[in-house]
Amino acid sequence: MAQIRGVHHVALGVSDLEKMIAFYGEVLGFSVVLARIEESAKPPMRAVTRTSSVVFGGALLLREAGGFQLEMIRMTDPAPRPIRANSHYGDIGVNKIVCGEPNLERFCQEHSAQLPFCTQPRWIELPGGLTYGFVYCRDPEGNLVELVTCPDVGEQIPLCGARWVGISVTDLERSLDFYQHQLGLDRVVIPPHDGFSGCLDEVSGYSGTKARSCLLGSSLAQMGEGLVELFEVSAPRGRALPFAALWGDFGYLQTCFLQNNARAAAERLTKAGIEFLCAHTVAEGGPSGPPGEFFYIKDPDGIPLEQLYVPSGGASE
Repeated sequence: MAQIRGVHHVALGVSDLEKMIAFYGEVLGFSVVLARIEESAKPPMRAVTRTSSVVFGGALLLREAGGFQLEMIRMTDPAPRPIRANSHYGDIGVNKIVCGEPNLERFCQEHSAQLPFCTQPRWIELPGGLTYGFVYCRDPEGNLVELVTCPDVGEQIPLCGARWVGISVTDLERSLDFYQHQLGLDRVVIPPHDGFSGCLDEVSGYSGTKARSCLLGSSLAQMGEGLVELFEVSAPRGRALPFAALWGDFGYLQTCFLQNNARAAAERLTKAGIEFLCAHTVAEGGPSGPPGEFFYIKDPDGIPLEQLYVPSGGASE
């Protein structure tokens, strides 16, 4: 059976592309610009956006320390809007990216004038006696970023790299079954737990926040391919994906997974009755290598997930 390897990139819809590239490069360490995406019509994305015309540009960034990539999208047509007027912790969908930092206190001190921190550095103990330090902040457009010190998690991901993506779901057990048995994230890095309950009030803006989460990876992961944190916030309850939101609106758009065999994965997921947003597509090859392949599906909450095969293991655009 075709299997997934891990997170290749997270897509982020932005309002001011150059400002966000500068911020992520200078402050959060995404200083390697792997590719600039030329602003042009992208016909394969019409099925994903449910529109007749799709025009966007952007950039693909990598943290100097490694990990998954961050794809910034500046949509031109259709005109983008905020996915939500105010984004709350626990809202359903891609909710945060998580990057490693070896010294949280020093990072907060050095960047206190550049970053609006939502929390103070905090340490808790996770299942298995794992010590976990974290702090939350927001980028200039309000997107949530978690910085962590957790050396024993995801040994295939550089300690200071972009380590995993957080996806907020309505039913943790339902989503765990989907991401493990349909998508193929067969490695449970941290089993379901409620260790963050009571520790997230500063970022959620709610007294008595209750959350359950788990961390998944793939046994086929290679260096730099990220993990997935699934989390369910029961108090305050996360809001569903807005019906009118389009891919390309401002905010986190999707998680993209690397597949060893995209065609076989698409056939298997079709037989399983998984809803597709975009059929299996062979992209145009560039001068540096053969064409890649991709398709889009929905998870049980309707969250878009890209499945990607890149022969060279390089950029997606």
